[in-house]
Amino acid sequence: MKKLLFRIVRWGAVLLVMVVIGLVARGVYAFRDRTPGYALDLKIEAAKSRAAPKPLRVGFARIKINPNLSDPKRPVWVAGFSHHRAATAIHDDIWAIACVVDDGYTRFGVVALDAIGFFHDDAVAVRRGCAPEWKLDYTTVCSTHNHSTPDLMGLWGADVLHTGVDPRYRQQVIAAATQALGEAVAALQPARVAFHEIATPTDGLVADTRKPIVFDPDIRVLHFTSVTNGATLGSIVGWANHPETPWSKNTEITADFCGFLRDALEHGVTHEGRVLAAGVGGIHLYVNGAVGGLMTTHPSVTVRDPYLQQEFKEPSHEKSRAVGHQLAARILPLLAATNAAATDIAPIGIRARTLQIPIDNKLFLAAAYLGLIDRGHVHWKKMRTEVALVTLGEASIACVPGEIYPEIINGGIERAPGGDFDIEPVEVPALRELMPGRPKFVFGLANDELGYIIPKSEWDEKPPYLYGSKGVYGEVNSCGPDTARLLHTALAELCRETKSPGSGK
Repeated sequence: MKKLLFRIVRWGAVLLVMVVIGLVARGVYAFRDRTPGYALDLKIEAAKSRAAPKPLRVGFARIKINPNLSDPKRPVWVAGFSHHRAATAIHDDIWAIACVVDDGYTRFGVVALDAIGFFHDDAVAVRRGCAPEWKLDYTTVCSTHNHSTPDLMGLWGADVLHTGVDPRYRQQVIAAATQALGEAVAALQPARVAFHEIATPTDGLVADTRKPIVFDPDIRVLHFTSVTNGATLGSIVGWANHPETPWSKNTEITADFCGFLRDALEHGVTHEGRVLAAGVGGIHLYVNGAVGGLMTTHPSVTVRDPYLQQEFKEPSHEKSRAVGHQLAARILPLLAATNAAATDIAPIGIRARTLQIPIDNKLFLAAAYLGLIDRGHVHWKKMRTEVALVTLGEASIACVPGEIYPEIINGGIERAPGGDFDIEPVEVPALRELMPGRPKFVFGLANDELGYIIPKSEWDEKPPYLYGSKGVYGEVNSCGPDTARLLHTALAELCRETKSPGSGK
């Protein structure tokens, strides 16, 4: 009997050791650094280009990134909202769309993905896939944050214990983004650029679902035209709204209002054989802005289609089209105007910096440990990310790696009653006060998706909740209460280091 007990204890101890070793190995693998040694501290001044300017060139390209829905044994899990939302059809194509701008000295590339989010490791993979002869000095990869596209982050699989990412699809998107950049380089041609800011009321378009009510409402556009014939080559459109218009019951892959907007700009608007608005041709990127808070075309919002003269309240593809048409109706007249001020001289300056963000979110840590979120971690409870400030002629672009709250960008942070930290606003002054030139773009979800970037004085996980509410949403999808402060500090430093290419706010 003693021998039997000894054997049971011995094998039990062996089994316990094996389990511990397995758990440790799982943790080491989950929190490994996927881009070891990667660090970026890029400083490209625009001074030389301003002193001896050369003609501007631009190129556009796009590659389809539709998932394969033909294998019932490999369901495509749709990102956003909830688990176990398998895609049933492709309503309209989704894309990786690239723009490359060259001022004769510096070459800057942008890729906009119809995707929920794209981690920093994957953005680095895109950069490393670019051929040296493309001579790209800096590339930023942005996600539209579309909630009707395949999961590229891992949080929306069959259930809470399984990732929603198909590794083959992830590689497809990385390859498509890289290919689009290469084709955009090959398409480079002399161009002019015009800068537009369009005041856009939020009524009937966007709701802010968390107090304080602060928006990033206006549309900003970089419009590139041919120096030969004035034809539109393409544009970059920046606006701030969650592409989740069809809402949580939708199971069809769609580019949401971003796709309808791009189609309207290129092809115009046709209904029942009637041309309601003429397009301008070219290839167009949609880049999302300060969507934290969160900015969304909520089911409570009624959107009027300005071309069809119809109103849509219930979530649907038609409502997505109405949002896209609302934007197009504001943008198309400016792109079609032949007297718009444009220039073929637009010096490029770039400052980009790698930084480390602490992970205080226990759910994020558990998701990484379980393999749901597969991204690099430079240290225990720390991940690598990136910020950048790009100047293009008079314009400036802040590249933010997540869903930043509009009050950090435009001002309006409050010492929120009921918040977990009873402190004055930390992330001040507003970033647009520090950014040079005009217009001042914010490229959200640029080169990473850290989740919500919440002002610390508005952080709230414990009751009593903000402004007497019954609860708030946001912190569950944020790295932690210091994320906003660290990103704001880094971006503020880049702004202060950058010489203003123009004047005004």
